[in-house]
Amino acid sequence: MNYASVVRILALVMLILAGSSVPAILTALAYGENEQVFAFLAMVLGISVISTSILFLTPKPSQKARPSDALGLVILWWFLAPVAACLPFVVGVQNASLLQAIHEATACLTTTGQSVIAVEGNLWPASLIVWRGTLHLLGASASIIVAASVLAALNLGGPGIHRSELFVMPETSFFDAVPKVARSVILIMVVSITLTVLALELASVSPGRAMSDAVSVWTTGLVDPAPYGRANAGAVADVILAIGLVGGALGLAIALPLRERRFLKALTDPELRVFVVLVLIFTAMAVFSGLKVIESLGWSISALATSGLPLGSSDTWDKVPLPVFVLPALIGGSALSAAGGVKIARLIVLSRRAGMEFRQLGYRRSVLGFQFRDREMNERSVIGVWVYLIAYILSVFLVMLGFTFTGVPFESSIRLAIGCLTNSGGLVIGHVAQLDQAASILAIFSMLLGRLEILAIIPAISVSFWRG
Repeated sequence: MNYASVVRILALVMLILAGSSVPAILTALAYGENEQVFAFLAMVLGISVISTSILFLTPKPSQKARPSDALGLVILWWFLAPVAACLPFVVGVQNASLLQAIHEATACLTTTGQSVIAVEGNLWPASLIVWRGTLHLLGASASIIVAASVLAALNLGGPGIHRSELFVMPETSFFDAVPKVARSVILIMVVSITLTVLALELASVSPGRAMSDAVSVWTTGLVDPAPYGRANAGAVADVILAIGLVGGALGLAIALPLRERRFLKALTDPELRVFVVLVLIFTAMAVFSGLKVIESLGWSISALATSGLPLGSSDTWDKVPLPVFVLPALIGGSALSAAGGVKIARLIVLSRRAGMEFRQLGYRRSVLGFQFRDREMNERSVIGVWVYLIAYILSVFLVMLGFTFTGVPFESSIRLAIGCLTNSGGLVIGHVAQLDQAASILAIFSMLLGRLEILAIIPAISVSFWRG
């Protein structure tokens, strides 16, 4: 392990986290939220002192960083960032629990989105809404950057699943290739959110709600802590949000071709085609469950995107049977997006491998292959996907068992286990208020495990990984 590189980059990323609180601080000053100003400044001071000390005291690395070093950085950041970002959720709200504040920060950073903090009259300080949105943006951007660089280099969860034109393995330090990916991801995110905000404002949505909902759809999260029961924004706004959710769920899979004006490639992308088919299938299931067609369509898009943001009215969603309700979140969105779940790309790889086996039944001596995004996939690719799928199923079972042992009702345990591991706020909202300390710790760990795509955490268990 190249500790000098890992620690210095971690300190730099923490300084970015501290700097990103500027919009929230300005909002707190504008609204006279003095307690929040104090909390944000204390957080910034703490992070800045520790991070700058590390940068000054740690010698410059003498060797090149490798992908495994980047994985160590990613694991450390995901577990330390919620602790560093939680202080504003303790001051000025009805919360004296540091654990709940960490839970709140974790839910935002992982773009799960649920809230465990009570606010009198449900009137949140404006600065905390801004901070929730900022953490969503940071978490979503980090997830996509890590997938397109670190996971692509390590081939975790199925070789070729995370590959894109953005990343090429550098001959120098691994971290030299990451800024290019980061710039592209951040630019795409900013442009997408800006266009969505403008479209929503043209549809007569208030600026504050337009911003929070735009961030929610493109990060596949939930910025507004209480989206259920509020007045509907209207049919036009729902269409705009639906388009945003599709874009957020597919991420770089369609954003990169669109950026290069390769519209046909974007429209014919395998993950987009499968996403559309899945939306139609789950819409039909919801209609058979008693929902109206428009309600069914809104639910299926939101559920597949693993977002907590409801499209239209969510009052009738309880009619959908639990096995159908959790299935879209388990599948999730693109491997190069902020959506959770097993990912559509892995579903495509497995289905094409199964199709190849069926074709070979009549021609046992034939040599067949299959491709994914113009890349030939080999047996190692399929094995990687199978290992990931088995690990995911086992994780769901163990987390569900853990919630059950903490006293959570069985149905809630299913929703919490799948919702936390898939970072799907729509599954866990309404089921987190009952969590005790043990269950809350399990929820935090599960959300982080889901954001790390489960297999990425396995090397961290080994002492040899940290010894290098």
